[in-house]
Amino acid sequence: MPKKKAVKNKSVKAVRKSPPKKPLVSINVPTYNSEKTLALTLEAAKRQTYDNVEILLIDSYSSDRTLEIAKKFGCKIVMCKGGLLEARVRGAEESKGDFVLFLDSDQILHQETIAKCVEAIKEHDCLWLYERAYNRHKWIPSLYDADRLLVQKHLEEDVVLPRFFKKDLLLKAMKNIPPEIYDVCKAHDHLILRNEFFRVSKNMGRVGDLSMPAVEHIEPSNLPNLIKKQYRWGRTTRDFYEKGFYKGTIKSRNSFRKIHPNDLRWSLKSLILRVLRGIPYKFGYWFG
Repeated sequence: MPKKKAVKNKSVKAVRKSPPKKPLVSINVPTYNSEKTLALTLEAAKRQTYDNVEILLIDSYSSDRTLEIAKKFGCKIVMCKGGLLEARVRGAEESKGDFVLFLDSDQILHQETIAKCVEAIKEHDCLWLYERAYNRHKWIPSLYDADRLLVQKHLEEDVVLPRFFKKDLLLKAMKNIPPEIYDVCKAHDHLILRNEFFRVSKNMGRVGDLSMPAVEHIEPSNLPNLIKKQYRWGRTTRDFYEKGFYKGTIKSRNSFRKIHPNDLRWSLKSLILRVLRGIPYKFGYWFG
């Protein structure tokens, strides 16, 4: 009988599909002499459970250890001579991510915030982050905390501002900001960005809640620090206001909060804060 030819077994390699690439998130942190709080901010950004992140530090030529700290954390550094608004614009333009998160150098992210933002942005175009005071066990920060809790519960839209954006829409919105205000806009930047972004899309969602704030803000820890901050805020607001842009928008931020009987404690604390902030703000505006 003829011999049968041996049949070689051909191993079939399974084709493994690589997992879909995670979107890149660009965290933008504007700074100027921010050494006191920056390390806490960057540590929290580095601890995120979402791992496809770049951190851009947009610095206005700090003279302290800000840049040294940024390099330690591997940040991409962008130098910017203009005001805070220009820093936001420059940061967005330099970002490589699909999404941009505007973070201040005295804010601390919850470790799951970016992961939750990437999931939530699927149904929205921008997101606001539920916020509390980081040092709220102290008296002055507890006033800031109550004010935020009141606003976020009752959704006073002049204060609830987006921080996480789809970059393509953000860049489109930024084209409508007058460049002549870049040098003088050192406050109200988030409010202006929200106004211009809402001309493109009003589809805003939220990340975080009372039990798990998405971000915590390091507030002035005592009355002298509050006075100094608000005096500077008033002075820079006057310089910006004189340019003639966004006057109605800025004016709306200076009004008192509504008193909510069901949240009387928060309302009273908010009222006290508005008085404490308003006096040095007015002095800075008129005499700074």
